[in-house]
Amino acid sequence: MADKTELRLSEVKLGGLGRWISSCNFSPGGIGRAIVRGRERYFNKYINVRKTNVAPVGQFVAMVIIMSYVWRYKGEKHHRLRKHHW
Repeated sequence: MADKTELRLSEVKLGGLGRWISSCNFSPGGIGRAIVRGRERYFNKYINVRKTNVAPVGQFVAMVIIMSYVWRYKGEKHHRLRKHHW
């Protein structure tokens, strides 16, 4: 069986979750390597493929919609709390 640090979270059983979390590296370097691994997995799954589909485009559109809502939240909240909106 592989070492607990080599397993993905989806492969860890519920009983071994505590041991798996305690074996993770939470230093700045370890977090940086985890981000790079996640980026590489995303690119290998969605971007660097022979025949792509619309998934990356849909994810980009969803990200833009969410970010625009986060940026406009203060104004939207202010507008929502008024009795007469227009």
